[in-house]
Amino acid sequence: MPETMKSGLEIRLVEALQPVRYFVLAQVLHQFMDSGIQEKLTAGPRTAEQLSVSLSLQPRRLEGVLHYLANEGYLSENDGVFSLEEKAKETAVFSSWYKLLVGGYTQTFEQLGQTLREGAGFATRSGLDVGVGSCGISQYDAYPVIVDLIEEVRDRFASVVDLGCGDGSSLADLMELLPGLPAVGVDPEPASVRAGEELMRRRGLDDRVRLRVAGAEDAPELDLGSGPVCLVSAFVLQELLEQRGRDAVVGLVREVFAHRPDAHWIVIEVDNRIDDRTAMAHRLALAYYNPYFLVHYLTEQRLERDRFWHELFTEAGAEVERQRTADPRVDSTGFLLGYRLRADAGGAR
Repeated sequence: MPETMKSGLEIRLVEALQPVRYFVLAQVLHQFMDSGIQEKLTAGPRTAEQLSVSLSLQPRRLEGVLHYLANEGYLSENDGVFSLEEKAKETAVFSSWYKLLVGGYTQTFEQLGQTLREGAGFATRSGLDVGVGSCGISQYDAYPVIVDLIEEVRDRFASVVDLGCGDGSSLADLMELLPGLPAVGVDPEPASVRAGEELMRRRGLDDRVRLRVAGAEDAPELDLGSGPVCLVSAFVLQELLEQRGRDAVVGLVREVFAHRPDAHWIVIEVDNRIDDRTAMAHRLALAYYNPYFLVHYLTEQRLERDRFWHELFTEAGAEVERQRTADPRVDSTGFLLGYRLRADAGGAR
């Protein structure tokens, strides 16, 4: 290499390696929180040996992780005793985003090269981690929209159906706001349903909340009892759209309202703005939505635009009675789409 090319090489190398640095950091932080180490250190400073004993972890490997996080400013060390820094405490607040993108989709990104090949199938993901992470994030953005849309029609339904309930945490919160009402939650991931059943028992809701392994497409066949229902499907129609096609989604919406013309249906989706350079310059768009949009191209899910959903609902004989987006104090991108549907009195067009 010519001597002239060596000048400034280290600075360029450091800049070029930043994505690698943050790739490793994201993985380590997710495992740091998911393995219980974060929780133990929240209770107070610990040595690597104390942590390894209480969590059944290998001490030397754990020591390397702790020193790594100290170098990144997430921990401090004093004579072998590790403590949380503010960066670690703040990151823990947003652990659900790590659960979704790192826990749920690491395997997806590992398959990127293979998935891009002509004729290749979709990449896989961790359904349980995606469900748990999504429910956790929803407490900040989607859940308040659902509550807002439901409260406006609170006295017009007798039960709730959550299509794609994940680990049941959002449904449990909703049921505590709607005392006395029965609910059915369905999810195609058996592990999520098992986690949800345990959660309902812990929160004393198992007497009025039934969970089962099923897909959104099974909604017309569910035993919902008598009286009007309010259906909720958060980030679910996007999966049916990719896996079964547009006609299947139209058919499902049409069939649900044919069986239940007095039903309300809360739909939460995300406006796919990945090709909108102006919108994607938003800081949250780059930090969260850019990778979020990408995984929906690689896995068996399909995001669409707001206009697409309006046209689909109209074709299915439904009308958007009300539309909301996330609180701009939480998410000012406006990407979150919240619809409340009713059967169109004019019929399908």
